Amino acid sequence: MPSLTSHLLHLDEKALKEATTHPFLEAAATNQLPQEKLKAWLGQDRLYQMAYINFIGKMISMIGIPNGSDRKSTLEWRATDLLIDSLTNIRQEMKMFEETAEVEGWLEEICSVEPSVQTRAYQDLFAGATAQGRPLIVGLTVLWATEECYLRAWRYAWSKMDQGMKPKEKDVMQRTFIPNWSSAEFEAFVRRIGGLVNKFGGYCEEDGFEWKECEVAWRQVLWAEKEFWPKMNTSGNGDLHADDNRKKRSGRAGRRQHEATKARLTKHEALAPHERSDNMESLAIQTGEQC
Repeated sequence: MPSLTSHLLHLDEKALKEATTHPFLEAAATNQLPQEKLKAWLGQDRLYQMAYINFIGKMISMIGIPNGSDRKSTLEWRATDLLIDSLTNIRQEMKMFEETAEVEGWLEEICSVEPSVQTRAYQDLFAGATAQGRPLIVGLTVLWATEECYLRAWRYAWSKMDQGMKPKEKDVMQRTFIPNWSSAEFEAFVRRIGGLVNKFGGYCEEDGFEWKECEVAWRQVLWAEKEFWPKMNTSGNGDLHADDNRKKRSGRAGRRQHEATKARLTKHEALAPHERSDNMESLAIQTGEQC
């Protein structure tokens, strides 16, 4: 029987790739991220962090912490210890977000946003995974899934960065956020969660109720993660600013057409009166107007 995490990672590889190779990540890695997109992500991710704190707290409350001399070796304590570390980590992330936003002058703005539909989806997912009667393994799977996707996503962003850039050339994404979630330390934390999920998963019957609930949770996280990234203007060839470029090209073409029409009209006004009638019909055909 495969480990639970290995099974989930191969359940829908296309959805996993889409969730972790979003155009937002490439833009963040290559200095192409518009400031408004960055602020939108910061504001919503901060709300995600707050929901995450409640989510972790509920999972801790679900565990009967043993008080025997062998406490540290029990699975229950290992889960509790990991969840406490999760709270410590998210507190540091919130501090990093808010300090960064304050330095950039965005703090009030990102702290005043309302949850988006995508953020509410995560809030509902966390609440559902820890609802009364739900097995702990489902909540732990959701936790691992979110962190596994985040690690893969920011490792993807790291792969798109110019590694020869000097520190002064890097923006806040390249300097702070991408290194934070692509680090060896973060990977070790994610692997620790995965190991615990597999320990609990070892007590689940393959294709049994809990196993299937974990599959559902995994698919929900993949969808939520993909939708959570801010939408970027892209074309089929990967141009991150394709829509803007099309608008610029359209605007330039419109100006050229306007100047050409203006020139023809000026020439028409210079004609003798008896020549104007025939020429006006020709001009209307060229400009698409009705005389």
